Amino acid sequence: RIQASGGLSDAEIEKMVKDAEANAEADKKRREGVEAKNQAESLVHSSEKSLQEHGDKVSETDRKAIEDAIAALKSAVEVSEPDAEDIKA
Repeated sequence: RIQASGGLSDAEIEKMVKDAEANAEADKKRREGVEAKNQAESLVHSSEKSLQEHGDKVSETDRKAIEDAIAALKSAVEVSEPDAEDIKA
């Protein structure tokens, strides 16, 4: 009869489950950050395109405000580990 000699103990299994649960929150936060970054990059692109196509139809004040908002969003997105809340702010 053959028996497995390399099985995991109950303590090892429990530790692995706890580690997975602990990492689940970090994984969720990282995923939310990446999704927010992708949405922000899409918004930057569409805003720049709209401003280029229709910028002559808005006042200089509004155009400056839009350009400033685009610049702020670009700098929020440039962070290597984006935080969804920072990008949304």
